[in-house]
Amino acid sequence: MRTFRNGIIVLVMLVSSLNLFATEQQPIKPVKNIILMIPDGTSFAAVSLARWYQRYLNPDNKHLHIDPYMSGTVITYSSNAPIGDSAPTTSCYMTGMPSITGFVATYPWSDGKNDLIPVDSTKAYNPLATILEAAKIKKGYKTGLVFTCEFPHATPADCSAHSPKRKDYETIGSQMVHQNLNVVIGGGAGLMKDEYRCILNARGSKVFLNDLQAMRDHKNGNMWSLYGERDLPYDFDRDTTKYPSLSEMTGKAISLLNQDGDGFFLMVEGSKVDWAAHANDPVGIVSDFLAFDKACKVALDFAMADGNTAVVILPDHGNSGISIGKQSLRGYDKLSKDKLFSQLARFKYTASGLTKLINETPYRDIQKLFLETCGFELTPSELQLLNNCLDYKQSPIPVNDRKKDHEHALYSGSLETYISRLYTEHTSIGFTTHGHTGEEVFLACYNPNGQPLRGTVQNTDVNTYLRLLLGENNDLEALTEEIFTPHNKVFNNLKTEVKKDKAGKTILNVKGKKHSLTIVANTNVVIVDRGKRKQRIVELNSVIPYMKQTGLFYLPPSLNDLLK
Repeated sequence: MRTFRNGIIVLVMLVSSLNLFATEQQPIKPVKNIILMIPDGTSFAAVSLARWYQRYLNPDNKHLHIDPYMSGTVITYSSNAPIGDSAPTTSCYMTGMPSITGFVATYPWSDGKNDLIPVDSTKAYNPLATILEAAKIKKGYKTGLVFTCEFPHATPADCSAHSPKRKDYETIGSQMVHQNLNVVIGGGAGLMKDEYRCILNARGSKVFLNDLQAMRDHKNGNMWSLYGERDLPYDFDRDTTKYPSLSEMTGKAISLLNQDGDGFFLMVEGSKVDWAAHANDPVGIVSDFLAFDKACKVALDFAMADGNTAVVILPDHGNSGISIGKQSLRGYDKLSKDKLFSQLARFKYTASGLTKLINETPYRDIQKLFLETCGFELTPSELQLLNNCLDYKQSPIPVNDRKKDHEHALYSGSLETYISRLYTEHTSIGFTTHGHTGEEVFLACYNPNGQPLRGTVQNTDVNTYLRLLLGENNDLEALTEEIFTPHNKVFNNLKTEVKKDKAGKTILNVKGKKHSLTIVANTNVVIVDRGKRKQRIVELNSVIPYMKQTGLFYLPPSLNDLLK
């Protein structure tokens, strides 16, 4: 009876969705491939700045590659706050449920009257099935992730892992490795443990660390290709002999995922637009958004040639309150394009990239460096501020003598912070904050059947649209119950024990009448003990999260079959 009732509820939801997203009263037609592209933390003004920047360099280049596909806006939010960070906002795109700050594809706890949507407090901390998991488990699709941050970072994690702590890289990294993803390309070579590499190799995935040529030469099969200790450099700072562009990574992922033609789900993130916005670095914002736009062209060109691929492009939230024009610049609204954008176009590096060069350049050559890379020399007061940055390695002032009074306080902690502020002071660009902002974000969409997502929509509507594109057998609520039921419900009549094994890993022991199970947290590994030293290792098609907050493993009820 319960299954029938749940089926009716899902049917009603989907019918409502069909009405919401129908084009000329026609239901949304599923597609074979879905590419979701996210420029993290990109406000509307950041898009405008990138567009004006490239137009200033080339007057004929008035549009971004995404411009013809702009179709609306998205209102993003957490479950209890209008302003969200990457973890709950991308989680909502992937699961359909807004969540709490820091939560990665995990059900929120209820915040009472602050909840913006209905929250069932009994489900708090329960992992939520994602579109990627539905594509893999229910449709048999290949899955891939491309990004420029480190691989366990919030947005790639939202697609393939589950945790209430986005910074818990130990848990998230293990789940991602055990998720059996087909293609992963991005940052985080320094986070690839030997254990992870052995697991991936044993399962048929090639692992390339800081090896651009190996990635390019890889033609068939699964692959993880990671670069940098953590993140990749900003595109303006990128050594093209060592690091691939986001567009190259996107093209490579598509070529590997599309080989058998059975369908794929790919998420591509321009991760560091957000980082540059946090730093208030207008050069970094332009750098990585334009790189993202080029990656969008790769995806859109493939989709249009393929004829059965949808591309959905949208940020997860705004950031920094960036503006073209600022109160401190008198008469900015009457300035010509040259006065507005010429200085921005002179910068050859992001604040991060220039910081590295400054620390490598002898002090005697510092003014020459600024002249070559920024188009100006520092004033005496600017030079004094530079010299007082605590992490300026070439400063003539000993660290202990560097000023920490109010005049220098803003810059004394970070050279990169000072360079970002210097960039802003020399341009017409303004910022209101170093944090996230609550405005709606842009929506662009290509649908081969002429049915793009349009209008001003909620973040939950994005998930509904992705589900409709994926087609039948993608009920995420049912899939959550199928793969993420608390272990005390799955094994309610059996003896269970959560403990640490000899290696320090959290495990769940389940004792049945004939057999017992050992389940390793945050993997997809189940060890079946049949007695007399007879063991069998079973690898699931889903991961098994363990939540410290509840003391529970979340796993498939079908594991009871292994005890028979």
